[in-house]
Amino acid sequence: MADYGSESERMEALYKEIFTEAAQAIRNEIDKFKPEHNCKFCTIPCDIQKPDIFSVFPPGCPYGAWQIKALSYLTNEYRAKLRVTKKAIMEKKKEYSCTKCGNCCKLAVSGFNPTQLKQRALRGDKYAREFSSIYVPYESEEMAEAICPEFYNKLKDLMDEGERLYFYYCSKLGADNLCSDYENRPDICKDFPLTALKVLPDTCGYMPWHDAVERQAMSVKAREDLIAFYKDKIG
Repeated sequence: MADYGSESERMEALYKEIFTEAAQAIRNEIDKFKPEHNCKFCTIPCDIQKPDIFSVFPPGCPYGAWQIKALSYLTNEYRAKLRVTKKAIMEKKKEYSCTKCGNCCKLAVSGFNPTQLKQRALRGDKYAREFSSIYVPYESEEMAEAICPEFYNKLKDLMDEGERLYFYYCSKLGADNLCSDYENRPDICKDFPLTALKVLPDTCGYMPWHDAVERQAMSVKAREDLIAFYKDKIG
């Protein structure tokens, strides 16, 4: 087993491995649509030496139809398969439950500061509206670290260089680590964690679920990223 210096290194190496696998898998799917066309006998003017899915083909070229079919497949049938997988991942979450450690309430993070969250909420962003309705910003990062040092350090370790996160705590959390307004809690609390790729405290009851589906969830993300790349290049 590889000896990683940090969790961020482990996740980066894992995603790189999975992304490479996903790229090859998608290329194999795309090649199924590649036409049997002998360019040596083609009368369409063209200076392409080796046809590739990202080449710019002249009008009437059979490889142009290949691009259209491949892109249609990726953005429709293939993406539909990914949605099924994502649904299965979230269904598996039902096998686990909250352990009431309170750490997700004591230390929530956002890439947006309080003013930005309020602005996004005013523009109709539901997540920003719900988040800003219950979460209060810490006065300093030192305060956030003191409350949840292990989770804080885990989050800091996973941050990209130059990335800025803002730390918040829930105003509804009681001294017993229970919600003081549980029946009226917003959807962001009811649905937590929203994705299998969310960073969780090690004490979280959903951590075993996260670990069980991590590779599968990364595979879905890699394929979604690749579909976006193909769409940008040939769409």
